Amino acid sequence: MAELEVLEELGLSEAEAKVYLALLETGSTLAGTIIKKTGLHRGTTYQILQRLKEKGLVSSVIKGKKQYFEPVSPERLMDILKEKQERLQEFLPILKARTEFSKDKQDVTVYSGIRGIRSVLDKMLEELGPHGEYYDFGVSGLFRNVIGPYWDLWQKRKRKNNIKSHVIFNEELKRTNPKLLQEYYGKARFHPKEYASMTDTMIYKDTVIMFIWTAKPPIAVIIKNKENAESYKNQFRLMWRFAKP
Repeated sequence: MAELEVLEELGLSEAEAKVYLALLETGSTLAGTIIKKTGLHRGTTYQILQRLKEKGLVSSVIKGKKQYFEPVSPERLMDILKEKQERLQEFLPILKARTEFSKDKQDVTVYSGIRGIRSVLDKMLEELGPHGEYYDFGVSGLFRNVIGPYWDLWQKRKRKNNIKSHVIFNEELKRTNPKLLQEYYGKARFHPKEYASMTDTMIYKDTVIMFIWTAKPPIAVIIKNKENAESYKNQFRLMWRFAKP
């Protein structure tokens, strides 16, 4: 029935639509008439009539101790549609705001292999620009071992562009690889060897890069998200506070 479908599109349930259409056909009537006409359960019918009253589609009056129900003019449906449109207009700014928020979702990219990681590091320096700044923790020395001579080149480029870095190294490097610490350009602190990590985490601007040097081939996972990056920076600041010079 076309009328039933239209009423459902306007937000009425199938049962509500049936009751309202039955009332339009009968006019003012008792609930028993509606029950017979729709085949709905007595309790259900009364619940539906109450909901229709709340929506302004049905009214009732007591006559001789009996409650009669009658439909409000179908023109009320136009009012309902108008109210829905006005309601939507009110919420449009909120919905648009959610759309803008979704644009700030995490953008995750994975690079693998030496060439891929070098391109990640090159891009990082480009995005930092002169006098840029980054934070790094979980540094075990595997960066230099895996990336080879590029390590020295990367440090020279940092020095040339006066890029500030704050790195928390594994203190074991003082004993096993002092040359790496001499070549490194930036501020350094150290955490105890028992907290060693095989994952090197760099944070700059709105970006977090996690280097998994022990993977075969090595992997760089880039996560671009402002809130996420700020969270990692806070984590780094806490670690930096307790790290030893």
